[in-house]
Amino acid sequence: MDDPFLRPAPPEGAPSAPCPPGCAAEPAGLWHGRQMEVVYDPRRHDVLFLRGRQSELEPRLGDIGWQHAMTDGPNQMWVRDRAAVARQALDRAAAEAPSRTLAR
Repeated sequence: MDDPFLRPAPPEGAPSAPCPPGCAAEPAGLWHGRQMEVVYDPRRHDVLFLRGRQSELEPRLGDIGWQHAMTDGPNQMWVRDRAAVARQALDRAAAEAPSRTLAR
């Protein structure tokens, strides 16, 4: 599985449909008039839902690795790929590291 996705939630009290290996399904609330659940790999992705009016946090999410995935009225879903964030941090550290020459 690549990216987290929404799918219709099961009726209340019923179990979720099977997920791809390593993935989990969690309630995502009301989207486009239907109760949905998000399916994602919790080892790889973080999923964030913002509901209601715009938050002061929203403009800063991109700076810390979150990507806007979808909107439904006042609801937003954001996703962060943990591996991509780690790679970017390592790349920044390598670019900022001072180069040294070893003396013999």
